[in-house]
Amino acid sequence: MQSNMYTNQPLRKVLYAVLAGLLFIPVSCHRQEIESPAPAANKQAGAKLSDAPCVALTFGKELGTWSTVPNSRFQVIIAADGNRQLVGQILPEANFGSRFLIRGGQFIARPDFTPKPEAAGKKDCFVQGSDGNGWSVPGFSVADLGSNFEQVPAADGSPAFRVKDRFQGVTDVYSSKTTLGTWTANNTILEARRIAGVGLVVAQNITLVDPRAQGRDMFIIRGRNILQREDVSLPNPLDRGRTEAFAGPQTGLNGLLPPFASFTIPGYDLLPASAGLDQAYRRSL
Repeated sequence: MQSNMYTNQPLRKVLYAVLAGLLFIPVSCHRQEIESPAPAANKQAGAKLSDAPCVALTFGKELGTWSTVPNSRFQVIIAADGNRQLVGQILPEANFGSRFLIRGGQFIARPDFTPKPEAAGKKDCFVQGSDGNGWSVPGFSVADLGSNFEQVPAADGSPAFRVKDRFQGVTDVYSSKTTLGTWTANNTILEARRIAGVGLVVAQNITLVDPRAQGRDMFIIRGRNILQREDVSLPNPLDRGRTEAFAGPQTGLNGLLPPFASFTIPGYDLLPASAGLDQAYRRSL
């Protein structure tokens, strides 16, 4: 991959659109446990997740910002063997939102990189790159990430990676919905639901917290990038990288704004926004 990627040609402004988030098998939609990556060849040497200075650098941990491309995010990616950390650069591509490159550990020690406190001085915890700037990792391939990942093109055609979709079993709006995690700000459940004519959506289940529900199933449709909020807890952390599986654009307020105008869902009533309450869908009597 080119060392100047996302820094040339007037900084490729079209690729610096707002990115709210990361990242990431086709398995049963009812499976809630963390997926275990398949083994892959151990090509790169380096520190291990189990080494004392590195144990806090777990999957998905934010690493810092790169001043050259400030809306590109950096997070910890764990290799398929479960014991090697990789530097993942989440690309600033508004249409995708979860495609990433792999950089060498030296990248987070660059003078134009501002690390998070937990990542400061920890470049040696990561698989090292082929040069002092950590532009690439020699011999790296998607096999090093394991069977949960796939190689895809970035917006400019360069090779990038993403987590595979796992929601093929979600086929309707209610009976096959699957839990994604919890929005801890109000302790409500986030679910994957599929709406005919729309596609897969992230639904905030408010049945137990909104008085309008009257005991019936009720939900709000959120932007797919809500999965990348720091106040969203996901039992399966790879789901942070599966935003491309969901319909609609990334939305403002880190995914809280609706991705669509209102529409009709068979079997549900549309409740318009009012008195500080968001537009929602409630199961019909």
